[in-house]
Amino acid sequence: MKTYSFRLRFNRSPTDTVNIDAPRWEWRLGNQLPTLLLCAHKQETSIKDSQVLVFKSDGWPSQEEAERASGRYSDALMLTLARLRIGADFGNRAPKSAFTRAGLAVIEATVGFPTLNDVHGVMFYESHPAPRFVSLGANLLRGVSQDHFEKVFSQAVANPKPLSPRERLALELFNASFFQKTSDSRSLMLVMAIEALIEPSPRSLAAAAHVETLIRATDDSETLSSEEKASLLGSLRWLRSESINQAGRKLALARLGNRRYLERSAPAFFSHCYDLRSRLVHGTHPFPTQDEVGAVVAQLEVFVADLLSGELLEVQLS
Repeated sequence: MKTYSFRLRFNRSPTDTVNIDAPRWEWRLGNQLPTLLLCAHKQETSIKDSQVLVFKSDGWPSQEEAERASGRYSDALMLTLARLRIGADFGNRAPKSAFTRAGLAVIEATVGFPTLNDVHGVMFYESHPAPRFVSLGANLLRGVSQDHFEKVFSQAVANPKPLSPRERLALELFNASFFQKTSDSRSLMLVMAIEALIEPSPRSLAAAAHVETLIRATDDSETLSSEEKASLLGSLRWLRSESINQAGRKLALARLGNRRYLERSAPAFFSHCYDLRSRLVHGTHPFPTQDEVGAVVAQLEVFVADLLSGELLEVQLS
């Protein structure tokens, strides 16, 4: 009779751990249910010293039951780690890389036992025969030629431009984005760099007069509580200036003109990225998927670099 397993591979934060000196820890569920296991990713390493951990359970009578068990007990693990303030990356929004089926078949023929991708996240499979897990590892390095570097540096030296405090902050955030490990955190840091450059302008006289009318009506209201008044007045005062989206579109047009990013105009590309950022930060449906964020983050990096580099955009990098 076939039985099924679930396996959740995750990374713990580098600053916190569970002080278990053994390479594996068991939790018996009782009532003839399979055992839960927490293991170091490498057998010779203790759980305490392993930054990559595996939470798994073998022997569920169907894949459906393995999936239900995975949901229940993985949620319990996530809540436990959160309560203990141990950060964990469960792979839901992590970059993915894997061997193809053909690649796995070649490995299986070579080693003589079932082989599966070592997925960062949750996976399900038949418990017997027990598979081995393999992963791809690659560090990609983008190189800029000496000629390109010298062209840009020569232009920067020949056309000195003092940086404003806003531009210095934006550069710091832009540089920090290169040290983020996920598309989500990189995209947020890059949009923050754009926001640091934005100075919203006052609205038109007609719009400003309308906002002031709303402010007075709210302030004079006899039905609103003082807390509600304070909250609404704070929001309304922000409406005296144009929105971040409007100001960002104007900035993109002023600095980037007719340049295009992912087949969008510069203003439209900013709005698209800002919308993704808002959906991610505020939990707005539909939530942006990891693929959706990953598809724009590389061009967002180019977009922010172009915004910051000003006159250096005219240097031709052939």
